[in-house]
Amino acid sequence: MKKILIICLIMLTAILEVSAQYQVSVLNATKDAVSMRCVGYGKKATIASMDAELSATLLFVGTQKTQHSMPLVQEDKAVVDNKYKKFFDAFYSKEYQNFVESSIIVTPYGKNALKQKCITLDVCIRVNQLRTYLENNGIIRKFG
Repeated sequence: MKKILIICLIMLTAILEVSAQYQVSVLNATKDAVSMRCVGYGKKATIASMDAELSATLLFVGTQKTQHSMPLVQEDKAVVDNKYKKFFDAFYSKEYQNFVESSIIVTPYGKNALKQKCITLDVCIRVNQLRTYLENNGIIRKFG
């Protein structure tokens, strides 16, 4: 009985951790930009906002039923992050903000039903500019 209880607790913990990953839904998409509603998580509001904005960058995940259905970087995230560590350290810390056209708070920072600290933002990403930036820095190949 004790083993079953421990297994159930481990499974519940794993499910709660997974649910906090990439909650993104597309609001609008054009050939140049994508607007998404994103949930970001963090111990502080600024960290949660960064998490939401970064989840909208489409680097390793595309958006279904839009012209941006393929991820911008089609290699494995861990491999690419390691291969271009200096580039992605700079990108994740501040550079990504150059491609965020707008970031509007929908739900203020606070705890959700699962007691996780989060914020919901409507984020618009300039996808074509981001693609060009990745091409110019040798992260992805140019088309054509």
